This record gives sequence, structure tokens and C-alpha cells, in this order.
Amino acid sequence: MNLFWWKRKPLRTVWRVEKEGRASLLVGTAHFFPYSFKEALAKLMNHADTVIFEGPLDQESMARVVEYGRKGVRSPSLYDALEPTAIREINRQLRSRLKAPTTSAGSYLDLLYRTTPDLFEAHTRGVRPWLAFFTVWSTLLNWKYSMDVEAFQIANKIGKKIQFLETIEDQVAALDGIPFERIVKFLNHIDYWNVYRELFLKAFLLGDLEKFVWITGEFPTRCESIIARRDPLFFKRIKAFSEQENVVAFVGVIHVPGIRKMFLDEGYKITQEEA
Repeated sequence: MNLFWWKRKPLRTVWRVEKEGRASLLVGTAHFFPYSFKEALAKLMNHADTVIFEGPLDQESMARVVEYGRKGVRSPSLYDALEPTAIREINRQLRSRLKAPTTSAGSYLDLLYRTTPDLFEAHTRGVRPWLAFFTVWSTLLNWKYSMDVEAFQIANKIGKKIQFLETIEDQVAALDGIPFERIVKFLNHIDYWNVYRELFLKAFLLGDLEKFVWITGEFPTRCESIIARRDPLFFKRIKAFSEQENVVAFVGVIHVPGIRKMFLDEGYKITQEEA
């Protein structure tokens, strides 16, 4: 018996995609999240022949993304572009996070805290803007789960066949396409982050796509290179796999509205479910 059953959150970002007697699942994920969906993710994979992810999620591949992001000497400087008040607030929150006894920021950030008075500058100098942003954002969120990584680990453990929708090279090219101005604007409004975080969390847990799209409209990744260019490719590849076998496809929830519409336009029946 699970004595902590009341702490489990239902996963509502799940859509059954059906046509001509064949059904697959489309699952919207959060790359950072405060709750684990381990049991729900495992359940979703039970009857799948193949599990699909956006791109490689093994440690070596993710390390390659980070290493590429660190090679940003010629990139525009977030530190120089941000308002001084935003930099001060980011530094204040970073220091507060690193002082917390339960911080997940790690020994590297702990060392920075002891050796530099300006943590934000240490994050941004010489790295690509998108890596600087995600490092700061994930540290301040302090959400320790990644649904994508969790699902990937489960799929490997239970021996599922795994396919990817893109390569590491595709992913970093998309990240490089995030407009610098969108990152700057979002960082400059750090005073709204707490409200944004709570609205994001509620919309995701409700599985409310319409509200989610509205809430995340200003997030840096809501841009052409991340969504408009990739959604059609994701759709075509998921569709091709689903025509051959039963699949469960895990993609960032921001991709679900576009992919869902494309399936509907081709006559598929789409039903939202809960796991």
C-alpha cells in the first residue's frame, strides 16, 4: 500500500490520437517540474510498441548541449542588456537560493557563491544567452524533476524501443534561434516570475491548453525556431511512427496545440485523458 497516495498529482496533459482502428498517445511534458509523474509515465508506456522523445536524453547528449552553450564568447551579452534593477534582483534570489539548505544548485554554484559577488555575471559572460537563461531560470525555480528525463529513464528500464524526433544538432540550432530580445524581456520582468510560475503550474496540472498558451505567451521559447519550425516536423514524424505501430510520444507541452491541430486537420480523433 502506498501511504503517500494523496501526494500524487494526476497527469492531464495526455491526448489519445485515433484513426482507422489504431491509437497512440501524445503526452505534453514539462522540462522542469516540482512533482514526479513516475507512476503515470510508466502506465502510459504499458501498451506502446515505441516511445518517442524530442531528442536524445542520455547524459552524454545533454552534456554536449551544455558544452555547446558554453561556447558563446561572441554572443550578445545578457549582462550588458539587462536593467540594473533586474540584475540586482536576480543576484539576490540566486544568493537566497544557494543559502537554502535544500538547494539543488550543486557544488559549482556553491563555489561561485563563495568566490564572486555577482552570480548573474558569472552565469552570462562567455556563454550563449539561452544557456544563461535556462541556468538562471532552473536554479531559481528549484524544481528537481524533468518529465522528459524521467520518462526516458523508465522507457530504458522497461526495455521499450525508443525513437527521437530530432538530433542534438537540430536542438542546438533551434535554441540558437531564440530571439535575444525575448530572453532580455523575460529576465527584466523577474518581479513577475512567482506569479508566472504559479499560473504555469495550475494550467499544467489542469491540462488546460488554452490557458497554458495564454500564460506562456511571453516565455522566450514561444518563438518561431522552437515552435513554428519544429511542430510540423514533429507531427510528420510522430504520424509516420503511429501509422506503423502503437506509440506514446513525449513532447514539450508547448508543442501539443500545434501538433494536435495538425492531427485534427487530417481527420484524427483526439481525446484528452488522465493518467
